[in-house]
This record gives sequence, structure tokens and C-alpha cells, in this order.
Amino acid sequence: MLPAYMMLLHPANPACAVEPERLADTLQGLGLIGAPRPLGERVFYPTGAEFLQLVTFLGCSPAIELDPPADPARLAQASAAGRFCHAFITRTPQPRLRADAATPAPRCPTCKQPLPDWPATLMRWRLQLPAAPWQCSGCRQDTDIMSLRFRKTAGIARIWLDIRGIHPFEAVPAPALLDGLRALTGTDWLTCYLQE
Repeated sequence: MLPAYMMLLHPANPACAVEPERLADTLQGLGLIGAPRPLGERVFYPTGAEFLQLVTFLGCSPAIELDPPADPARLAQASAAGRFCHAFITRTPQPRLRADAATPAPRCPTCKQPLPDWPATLMRWRLQLPAAPWQCSGCRQDTDIMSLRFRKTAGIARIWLDIRGIHPFEAVPAPALLDGLRALTGTDWLTCYLQE
């Protein structure tokens, strides 16, 4: 089965660690998500009444499925494949890099050269974050992963809102959603698009 496409939202400050329950309450209050539903050992959130006002879909006629399958076996398969829009909230003890095979090499913030050997570096960073320094082969400037920019194809955070069923750059969060997240956490939130 192919990995699911998703739009991820995360705080711009990777150290931000709002409790998942508080995030869920805020998102339910905004109408982005509905009541939690079990899915194996996890919990997912179906879309809420205001989902289409808080997530702006781009293009002529995007295919958007909002209703989860009623059958539990089909539900698990549809969730794993991202066949309908729904959300997961994930929190980790330390900031975590999330990227996929399509993530282009980030560039050095000083000389703008792309990071060489990106796939191997990506695997190392997933294991060592946050203490994984990097020296640019172009300018020899030391930096860390937190200062790199991934152009919306990866992110670093402790708390994540995964909205499955959204293809890369097919949708963007509306200002009201970003304002609600900023009010909760005191920091801006960023968007990236992955296939996991």
C-alpha cells in the first residue's frame, strides 16, 4: 500500500510542546475536527463542521472525501492510504524531523549550497535530533538542522497536526486556523506536505 499524502501543521518554534488534549480542544472549538474516534491503538479526528472554511483547497476541482468508512476494516485501510480527510495529533519528547523521499536537499542558510548526501544525512538526523550539527562543504560554516529551511517539504517540531487525504500543495490552512493555533501556543505555525 502506498503511503498517505498529508498536510502537516507544526509550531515554528520546534520546542513548543502544547498538550495534545489542549490542541484537540482548540481545533474542536474552531470546528476543524470532530470528536475523537478509535483506530487500532490510536485516535483519529474526523473533519469538523468548519473544516472547509478552515482549510482552503486550491485548483479547479480537487477530489475531497470527508466521510470516513463505517466498516472498521475499511476504515483502517482508508486511513492508512489517506483516502479521506481526517486528522491525527502527534507529540514527541524531543523535536522530530519529518521528511520523506521526495524532500529536496535543504540549503545552507549562509552560502545557499544544497546539503550533499541528503538521504544519508536525513537518516542520521532522524536518529540524533536535536544534537546533529552539520558543516557546510561550501562555506565551512557550522549550523544545526533547526536553522535549515525545507520549503514546505519537511518540518521539525514536538507537536504535529497531520491532516491526511491532502495531496502536496493542494490546500492551505486558512488565516482563522493559523490565528487559533497562534493564540493557543504563542508562536506561528508552519505547513509542510509529506507522504508517509
